[in-house]
Amino acid sequence: MIKAILISLIIVFIFKTQTVFSKNILYDVNNISVTGEIKTNLDREKLIETALQKAFLKFINKILLNEDIRKISNTDTKIIKNLVFSYQIFNNQIDQNKQNILTINIKFDQKKFNKFLASKGISYADVSDISLKVLPIFVKDKEVFLYSDNFFYKNWKKNGEKNNDLVKYNLALEDIEKLDYINRNKENLEVINSKILFSDYANENTALILIYFSENKLRSYIKTFIQKKEINKNIELNFTLNDPEGSYIQAIEKIKNEITQIWKSQNLIDINTPSFLDFTLEIRNTNDYLKITNILNNIDIVDNFRVIELSKEHAKLRVKYNGKIMQIKNKLNVQNIEVSIEDNEWKLRFN
Repeated sequence: MIKAILISLIIVFIFKTQTVFSKNILYDVNNISVTGEIKTNLDREKLIETALQKAFLKFINKILLNEDIRKISNTDTKIIKNLVFSYQIFNNQIDQNKQNILTINIKFDQKKFNKFLASKGISYADVSDISLKVLPIFVKDKEVFLYSDNFFYKNWKKNGEKNNDLVKYNLALEDIEKLDYINRNKENLEVINSKILFSDYANENTALILIYFSENKLRSYIKTFIQKKEINKNIELNFTLNDPEGSYIQAIEKIKNEITQIWKSQNLIDINTPSFLDFTLEIRNTNDYLKITNILNNIDIVDNFRVIELSKEHAKLRVKYNGKIMQIKNKLNVQNIEVSIEDNEWKLRFN
């Protein structure tokens, strides 16, 4: 009898926790600062609305492709306010001009935001920060520059990385053998085997970046190998004759942006086409069941879940999710959960 009551209470807990807003930090936008004079409550509301607009733009720039950002960047403030789950003003300072500086943390409502994107036919990218080993090669009028005389190699990280950059760059180290290999193949750099150039970084994400300058024109060809998938792309770059260095710096930023787009494109989630997954959790400790429900509530691509079967030894759950099924596995692994898949049957247990 006691066991039956306990199971019933756990099931009630599950359905309650499914209504709790996800704590996934993907939907958090922090440290948004706005400045203005506050004399009335209306002044304060307007400043907060400005902060929400800034947070919205920062958020969509992180999770959407450029073409989709353009579609919704001018979204009305009233709509944005409806997408906000909560916000917190954690700092309010007065500057020397007697202007208020508000610093605000904003949390968007996961379900409302997903529904909003679905209504626009927009997929978002379920991305996390990654590191990328990069080798920029500058080809100027058929002469190849690799390390010391290469503006792009020397300046790739000069401007640093922005707080919202998804890709963290590390330059491939100078290597005489690699330089010799490039010189022997300088007439066919676009078909060069980039795995040879990055042989010292076999398990890392890599990008070989070729920048060509000829007849006052600038272009780039990039060969990325991210999460074991190769994607190549041609990019046209702007060049100003009176400001070549400025053009080179702009080229670096544009190439970085294209690499970010590649990373996002590999992790797009189609909200309009959910999938279902059944799995069995081995219960070895009394709180394993509650732990898995809490974890599922905090995975942003999980839409909802329900219990199919529950006993003292195991729990079988059905999960409705968006995106790629292996993203579920990766997110569970991060939570110290061992996932084994045999004949399409998923079995989970805590390590």
